[in-house]
Amino acid sequence: MSPKQYGKPQQKTIVLLGERVGYTLTRKSVKNLNLRINREGQVSLSIPRWVSQAQAEEFLQAKAEFILAGRKRAAQRQDLHPRELPTQQGSRVFLWGKPCLLEFGMQGGEEPEILRLPDPDTAEKTLQDFYRTQCQAKAESFLPQVLADFGDALSGLPTLRYRRMTSRWGSCNVKTRQITLNTRLAEYQETALLAVLYHEVTHLLCPDHSQKFYRELLRRCPRYREWTEVLK
Repeated sequence: MSPKQYGKPQQKTIVLLGERVGYTLTRKSVKNLNLRINREGQVSLSIPRWVSQAQAEEFLQAKAEFILAGRKRAAQRQDLHPRELPTQQGSRVFLWGKPCLLEFGMQGGEEPEILRLPDPDTAEKTLQDFYRTQCQAKAESFLPQVLADFGDALSGLPTLRYRRMTSRWGSCNVKTRQITLNTRLAEYQETALLAVLYHEVTHLLCPDHSQKFYRELLRRCPRYREWTEVLK
Protein backbone atom coordinates (compact mmCIF):
# COMPACT_ATOMS: atom_id res chain seq x y z
CA MET A 1 0.00 0.00 0.00
CA SER A 2 1.28 3.45 -0.88
CA PRO A 3 2.13 5.74 2.07
CA LYS A 4 -0.36 8.20 0.58
CA GLN A 5 -3.14 5.77 1.46
CA TYR A 6 -2.36 5.82 5.16
CA GLY A 7 -5.21 7.51 6.96
CA LYS A 8 -7.37 7.50 3.83
CA PRO A 9 -10.65 5.54 4.31
CA GLN A 10 -11.12 2.73 1.80
CA GLN A 11 -14.43 1.12 0.94
CA LYS A 12 -14.27 -2.68 1.10
CA THR A 13 -16.67 -5.63 1.08
CA ILE A 14 -16.50 -9.00 2.81
CA VAL A 15 -18.78 -12.02 3.08
CA LEU A 16 -19.63 -12.83 6.70
CA LEU A 17 -21.60 -16.02 7.36
CA GLY A 18 -22.99 -15.85 3.83
CA GLU A 19 -23.94 -12.17 3.96
CA ARG A 20 -22.09 -9.54 1.95
CA VAL A 21 -21.11 -6.62 4.16
CA GLY A 22 -19.57 -3.33 3.14
CA TYR A 23 -17.11 -1.66 5.50
CA THR A 24 -14.70 1.24 5.69
CA LEU A 25 -11.05 0.37 6.32
CA THR A 26 -8.64 3.03 7.61
CA ARG A 27 -4.96 2.61 8.48
CA LYS A 28 -3.96 4.79 11.40
CA SER A 29 -1.22 5.24 13.96
CA VAL A 30 -3.02 3.03 16.47
CA LYS A 31 -1.95 -0.02 18.47
CA ASN A 32 -5.11 -2.12 18.13
CA LEU A 33 -7.78 -3.00 15.60
CA ASN A 34 -10.84 -0.87 16.33
CA LEU A 35 -14.23 -1.99 15.06
CA ARG A 36 -17.27 0.30 15.08
CA ILE A 37 -20.86 -0.05 13.92
CA ASN A 38 -22.82 3.19 13.84
CA ARG A 39 -26.55 3.70 14.30
CA GLU A 40 -27.15 3.24 10.58
CA GLY A 41 -25.38 -0.14 10.61
CA GLN A 42 -22.29 1.12 8.78
CA VAL A 43 -19.18 -0.87 9.69
CA SER A 44 -15.77 0.77 10.04
CA LEU A 45 -12.44 -0.77 10.98
CA SER A 46 -9.30 1.13 11.97
CA ILE A 47 -6.08 -0.86 11.91
CA PRO A 48 -2.39 -0.23 12.63
CA ARG A 49 -0.19 0.40 9.62
CA TRP A 50 1.57 -2.94 10.01
CA VAL A 51 -1.65 -5.03 9.83
CA SER A 52 -2.28 -6.65 6.44
CA GLN A 53 -5.57 -6.78 4.56
CA ALA A 54 -5.73 -10.55 5.21
CA GLN A 55 -5.26 -10.01 8.96
CA ALA A 56 -7.96 -7.34 8.95
CA GLU A 57 -10.43 -9.66 7.24
CA GLU A 58 -9.53 -12.51 9.59
CA PHE A 59 -10.42 -10.18 12.46
CA LEU A 60 -13.75 -9.32 10.83
CA GLN A 61 -14.55 -13.00 10.30
CA ALA A 62 -13.94 -13.62 14.00
CA LYS A 63 -16.39 -10.81 14.78
CA ALA A 64 -18.97 -11.91 12.19
CA GLU A 65 -21.81 -12.67 14.62
CA PHE A 66 -21.25 -9.39 16.46
CA ILE A 67 -21.23 -7.41 13.20
CA LEU A 68 -24.35 -9.01 11.78
CA ALA A 69 -26.21 -8.60 15.06
CA GLY A 70 -25.26 -4.91 15.13
CA ARG A 71 -26.46 -4.40 11.58
CA LYS A 72 -29.74 -6.15 12.40
CA ARG A 73 -30.30 -3.87 15.40
CA ALA A 74 -29.60 -0.85 13.22
CA ALA A 75 -32.15 -2.02 10.63
CA GLN A 76 -34.75 -2.52 13.34
CA ARG A 77 -34.07 1.00 14.66
CA GLN A 78 -34.52 2.41 11.17
CA ASP A 79 -37.86 0.62 10.86
CA LEU A 80 -39.09 2.17 14.11
CA HIS A 81 -37.35 5.54 13.84
CA PRO A 82 -36.36 6.26 10.23
CA ARG A 83 -33.89 9.09 9.68
CA GLU A 84 -36.40 10.97 7.55
CA LEU A 85 -39.55 12.02 9.38
CA PRO A 86 -42.66 10.24 8.07
CA THR A 87 -45.14 12.69 6.57
CA GLN A 88 -47.84 10.47 5.08
CA GLN A 89 -51.37 10.10 6.43
CA GLY A 90 -51.46 7.11 8.76
CA SER A 91 -47.68 6.96 9.24
CA ARG A 92 -46.47 5.77 12.61
CA VAL A 93 -44.57 8.29 14.71
CA PHE A 94 -43.43 8.19 18.31
CA LEU A 95 -43.81 10.62 21.19
CA TRP A 96 -41.92 9.83 24.38
CA GLY A 97 -41.69 6.19 23.42
CA LYS A 98 -45.35 5.70 22.58
CA PRO A 99 -46.53 5.10 19.00
CA CYS A 100 -49.04 7.46 17.40
CA LEU A 101 -50.67 7.61 13.99
CA LEU A 102 -50.11 10.75 11.96
CA GLU A 103 -53.30 12.39 10.71
CA PHE A 104 -54.02 15.72 9.05
CA GLY A 105 -56.81 18.18 9.70
CA MET A 106 -57.71 19.58 13.08
CA GLN A 107 -61.17 18.06 13.22
CA GLY A 108 -61.76 15.17 15.58
CA GLY A 109 -61.34 14.67 19.27
CA GLU A 110 -58.10 14.55 21.19
CA GLU A 111 -56.91 10.95 21.14
CA PRO A 112 -53.61 9.86 22.70
CA GLU A 113 -52.94 7.45 19.82
CA ILE A 114 -53.37 10.18 17.18
CA LEU A 115 -50.98 13.03 16.37
CA ARG A 116 -52.87 15.61 14.32
CA LEU A 117 -51.16 18.14 12.07
CA PRO A 118 -52.95 20.88 10.17
CA ASP A 119 -51.47 20.59 6.68
CA PRO A 120 -49.68 17.72 4.88
CA ASP A 121 -47.74 20.20 2.74
CA THR A 122 -45.88 21.51 5.80
CA ALA A 123 -45.88 18.22 7.74
CA GLU A 124 -42.12 17.80 8.02
CA LYS A 125 -41.46 21.31 9.37
CA THR A 126 -44.49 21.16 11.67
CA LEU A 127 -43.40 17.81 13.05
CA GLN A 128 -39.83 19.04 13.58
CA ASP A 129 -41.14 22.12 15.40
CA PHE A 130 -43.43 19.91 17.49
CA TYR A 131 -40.56 17.66 18.58
CA ARG A 132 -38.41 20.69 19.35
CA THR A 133 -41.11 22.16 21.59
CA GLN A 134 -41.63 18.83 23.33
CA CYS A 135 -37.89 18.31 23.84
CA GLN A 136 -37.38 21.82 25.18
CA ALA A 137 -40.24 21.61 27.67
CA LYS A 138 -39.09 18.24 29.00
CA ALA A 139 -35.39 19.12 29.18
CA GLU A 140 -35.98 22.38 31.00
CA SER A 141 -38.21 20.61 33.51
CA PHE A 142 -35.42 18.07 34.11
CA LEU A 143 -32.54 20.57 34.31
CA PRO A 144 -33.06 21.72 37.94
CA GLN A 145 -33.02 18.08 39.10
CA VAL A 146 -29.85 17.36 37.14
CA LEU A 147 -28.05 20.47 38.38
CA ALA A 148 -29.03 19.68 41.96
CA ASP A 149 -27.28 16.31 41.64
CA PHE A 150 -24.08 18.12 40.72
CA GLY A 151 -24.29 20.36 43.79
CA ASP A 152 -21.46 22.88 43.97
CA ALA A 153 -19.28 21.00 41.48
CA LEU A 154 -20.36 23.29 38.63
CA SER A 155 -19.06 26.83 38.52
CA GLY A 156 -21.76 28.16 36.19
CA LEU A 157 -25.10 27.22 34.68
CA PRO A 158 -25.34 25.76 31.17
CA THR A 159 -27.65 27.02 28.47
CA LEU A 160 -29.73 24.59 26.46
CA ARG A 161 -30.20 24.61 22.70
CA TYR A 162 -32.15 22.21 20.51
CA ARG A 163 -31.78 21.00 16.94
CA ARG A 164 -32.29 17.90 14.88
CA MET A 165 -29.02 15.96 14.54
CA THR A 166 -28.16 12.82 12.61
CA SER A 167 -25.13 11.42 14.43
CA ARG A 168 -25.32 12.69 18.03
CA TRP A 169 -27.88 12.74 20.79
CA GLY A 170 -26.26 15.73 22.41
CA SER A 171 -23.15 17.89 22.51
CA CYS A 172 -21.51 20.23 24.97
CA ASN A 173 -19.37 23.27 24.25
CA VAL A 174 -17.35 23.49 27.45
CA LYS A 175 -16.04 26.99 26.71
CA THR A 176 -19.47 28.57 26.17
CA ARG A 177 -21.24 26.12 28.55
CA GLN A 178 -23.81 25.50 25.84
CA ILE A 179 -25.49 22.12 25.64
CA THR A 180 -27.29 21.11 22.44
CA LEU A 181 -29.85 18.31 22.52
CA ASN A 182 -31.13 16.33 19.57
CA THR A 183 -34.85 17.03 19.20
CA ARG A 184 -35.36 13.41 18.12
CA LEU A 185 -35.03 12.50 21.79
CA ALA A 186 -38.72 13.38 22.03
CA GLU A 187 -39.42 10.18 20.09
CA TYR A 188 -37.95 8.03 22.86
CA GLN A 189 -38.72 7.45 26.53
CA GLU A 190 -38.31 10.49 28.77
CA THR A 191 -35.52 8.74 30.67
CA ALA A 192 -33.39 8.67 27.50
CA LEU A 193 -33.46 12.47 27.32
CA LEU A 194 -32.73 12.68 31.05
CA ALA A 195 -29.71 10.40 30.67
CA VAL A 196 -28.35 12.43 27.74
CA LEU A 197 -28.77 15.59 29.77
CA TYR A 198 -26.76 14.06 32.64
CA HIS A 199 -24.12 13.01 30.10
CA GLU A 200 -23.71 16.49 28.62
CA VAL A 201 -23.69 18.28 31.98
CA THR A 202 -20.97 15.88 33.15
CA HIS A 203 -18.81 17.21 30.32
CA LEU A 204 -18.70 20.53 32.17
CA LEU A 205 -16.61 18.64 34.76
CA CYS A 206 -14.76 16.30 32.38
CA PRO A 207 -14.48 17.40 28.74
CA ASP A 208 -13.40 13.96 27.48
CA HIS A 209 -14.79 10.42 27.88
CA SER A 210 -12.18 9.26 30.36
CA GLN A 211 -12.74 6.82 33.21
CA LYS A 212 -13.16 9.83 35.48
CA PHE A 213 -15.96 11.11 33.24
CA TYR A 214 -17.93 7.88 33.53
CA ARG A 215 -17.32 7.68 37.28
CA GLU A 216 -18.78 11.15 37.68
CA LEU A 217 -21.67 10.39 35.32
CA LEU A 218 -22.65 7.06 36.87
CA ARG A 219 -22.37 8.46 40.38
CA ARG A 220 -25.06 11.00 39.52
CA CYS A 221 -27.05 8.89 37.07
CA PRO A 222 -26.67 5.23 38.13
CA ARG A 223 -29.19 4.03 35.51
CA TYR A 224 -27.46 5.83 32.64
CA ARG A 225 -26.59 2.68 30.69
CA GLU A 226 -30.08 1.24 31.16
CA TRP A 227 -31.81 4.46 30.09
CA THR A 228 -29.66 4.94 26.98
CA GLU A 229 -29.98 1.35 25.74
CA VAL A 230 -32.85 2.40 23.42
CA LEU A 231 -30.54 4.93 21.73
CA LYS A 232 -27.84 2.45 20.72
